Amino acid sequence: MLKTVIASLLLVTSAPVAVSAAPEQVPHVVASNYRDLGDGIGFGQAKAHLCELAGMFTGYAADPQFRDLEKRQVVERIVAQPPPVGPTQQVRDLVAGYVRGYNRYAATHPRCNRPITEAELYRFNHAAFNEGIFRAHAGVWPSLPKQVKERGSNSIAVGSRGTSGGRGVLLGNPHVPWNGEISFWHSRLTIPGKVDVDGVTLLGMPFVFNGYNRGVAWSATVSTAVSYSVAKLKLVDKHTYLVDGRPERMIDRGTHWDTRYGPVTTLLRTNPHLTGHEMTPLPWTDEVAYAITDGAADRLAAVNAAAGFLEARTTADLKASLDRHGGTVRTNIIAADRRGRTLYAGIQVVPDVADDCVVDQEFLSRTSVAIVDGTRSACKPGLLPVDKMPWIESDTYATNSNSSHAFVRADKPLTGFPRAFGDEKIMNLRTEFGLKEIPRHLGRYDADTMRKLVLENRNTAAEKYLDSMPCTRPECEILRKWDRRNEIGSVGALLFDRWFATGGTPEAFDKAVAELGPKIRQPLGEVQYVVRNGRKIPLHGGPGASGVYNLINMDWERQEVSDGSSFIFAVEYTDKACPTAYTLMAPARPDLYSAKKWQKGALCR
Repeated sequence: MLKTVIASLLLVTSAPVAVSAAPEQVPHVVASNYRDLGDGIGFGQAKAHLCELAGMFTGYAADPQFRDLEKRQVVERIVAQPPPVGPTQQVRDLVAGYVRGYNRYAATHPRCNRPITEAELYRFNHAAFNEGIFRAHAGVWPSLPKQVKERGSNSIAVGSRGTSGGRGVLLGNPHVPWNGEISFWHSRLTIPGKVDVDGVTLLGMPFVFNGYNRGVAWSATVSTAVSYSVAKLKLVDKHTYLVDGRPERMIDRGTHWDTRYGPVTTLLRTNPHLTGHEMTPLPWTDEVAYAITDGAADRLAAVNAAAGFLEARTTADLKASLDRHGGTVRTNIIAADRRGRTLYAGIQVVPDVADDCVVDQEFLSRTSVAIVDGTRSACKPGLLPVDKMPWIESDTYATNSNSSHAFVRADKPLTGFPRAFGDEKIMNLRTEFGLKEIPRHLGRYDADTMRKLVLENRNTAAEKYLDSMPCTRPECEILRKWDRRNEIGSVGALLFDRWFATGGTPEAFDKAVAELGPKIRQPLGEVQYVVRNGRKIPLHGGPGASGVYNLINMDWERQEVSDGSSFIFAVEYTDKACPTAYTLMAPARPDLYSAKKWQKGALCR
């Protein structure tokens, strides 16, 4: 049996921002089977991020939700079952290997040696895809979550009729945190004759949601679909509710009260635009309470589906993995392959709710979350069948920038799907930019076109609204001279973004000028930067609220990127055995990102 090998494809230096910046180091994991591949991923992630991972695993282990899952052996019961509920053999091997590799590296570093078990890793992955439980708080868990900033992604897949070479081209531009939980680790993963993928895994997960091989390239975007519903309970007393006319007692879990519909909750984060700021109180009384039902809470659909991507050769293979395992959770998959086919798949865990069970149509319309009649056992939602979910395969194009399935194509909207998938009438500004820009290049798409498009840094809000926004102060001259881009040298970008985000009124302009002070006259890169090895690295890009495709959300207090463009990759299939591919791993190498110095894909160097 081959021994797992982790090698660096290229050496790395801490170069300053310059065109001659050294290439990114990309670990290459070579293994003979999935268990050894998982070992390499766990070892490699630990080598790059050990203390972050140790802190993450320790924090989760102390969380009330985790303690409850462990006490009740919830995940252990799921893992004991066959797929599609429990893990596939491929997932079992990847998880077992990851734990082995992670612990092997951690054991040599006492300062952050926090070993993990397979059960803990399964619990972490299970909780990561429990969208409903994650969004329900007061009444379930004892404290409110930290504020969650906007997260999303852009992806464009173009097929044979839209590319210059007659084969598929993909742009992947996921927007995730640059550090800590939900951040990426970039690597090449190889099992000779079976797997050879260049892509990224999330910390704590041995699965590739964004990557490519010699046959197909795929990228995930955060979707507007929801995997959960809320049940309205009729109370007999504080902890007893009626179902089909008979009283049922809530179960005291120690950390929360449970019902047949799931844990009770008084507060739900329901913002459909993913900013995480909208906390919706559920109006409890002496007669009414609420519980949350998460369709992903009793299965490992997302990890099973994603693990199957590793051996995919076509867009059809990706869809088959999604269909077989019931989809992902709140994640779209966009893909293009060597044949020139594209795929948009909004195939994910979504509750199947009967119309006559919904008790609040306005709430459903506003949030995509159904509140069902908890007095009827027949109203407990099941899972929507995959054949009722939105997807499209074609030889033209498909795109998603975190608006709903209805905006995958400008010329062929997908509509008529359950409201749980999101709003079919309202799109965000990044989506609007893409749907206008993408058709302009049809017939000419290649990897270079994608590279230019994603980093043009055009400010969609400014292009659309600036000329009509009321502005009479002398400082308005800054915006009149601004190039309406969020480039490093753009003067006015920060002022406009702050003004637009706070309402675009004269009062909002006055406030933005006062808050920013002399920064309003500085190039963007002088105020939007990160510090690495004592050097300031200026950053282009801007907020999604302004429709900047190259999204960058800054934590201004820490002068750090909270989330935004991370693993950017452009893949073009040609008649050659290897695709033409370019990547930018912004969090690991902000100097390369700043210089827009793309690296050749690790697959075919």
